[in-house]
Amino acid sequence: MSACDAPAILSDEPEAVARRKVLTDWSPMSLSQLSSSLKKPLPRVVRIYADGVFDLFHNGHANQLRQAKTLLPNSYLIVGVCSDQDVLAFKGTRPVMTQEERCATVRHCRYVDEVYLAPPFYPTLDFVDAIKADFVAHDAIPYNSPESTDCYGPFKKAGRFLTTERTPFVSTTELLARIMDNYEMFKKRQEMRDKVPVCKTVVVTQGIP
Repeated sequence: MSACDAPAILSDEPEAVARRKVLTDWSPMSLSQLSSSLKKPLPRVVRIYADGVFDLFHNGHANQLRQAKTLLPNSYLIVGVCSDQDVLAFKGTRPVMTQEERCATVRHCRYVDEVYLAPPFYPTLDFVDAIKADFVAHDAIPYNSPESTDCYGPFKKAGRFLTTERTPFVSTTELLARIMDNYEMFKKRQEMRDKVPVCKTVVVTQGIP
């Protein structure tokens, strides 16, 4: 199986651990460092972290991860998939898909190199340093946390924030709203499917003379 055929590795798998261990003299890059190095190759792969819930994975999610992966050349994208417990605690409701299902879906997105399951819901510099990520990629809209008006503020101040653009007119909330608006239609369709008898395949074997 080639690397293109395999899903992204998990952060606790041996390959991911080994990738971190070889970065013995790692220190985070910054945007100012990148701008001064445009005319020469970077000394190593740029490690980028992006996070989210990724419930009912859609093209907006894929576009976010595509941007995070391609904003800089020679990059390695680590994606944090928030746990069911944290989503319930901080958003007030459980996601439709379990954390295992959401993790598996993100692992099969071609832009993703590594998936970190159940990271801190609000990323911190300490956490991102621990996984040896140089930058955090997210849209620039301030994201409130219990401690601040923008949990990505420290990364912006440190020159370690990469801005992605949101995809208009698509979100998990929008998809759920469509389902709720058409609930009776979907319910009727499902009931009709449940009534359809299961077709059995009959194999006819001819006798050998």
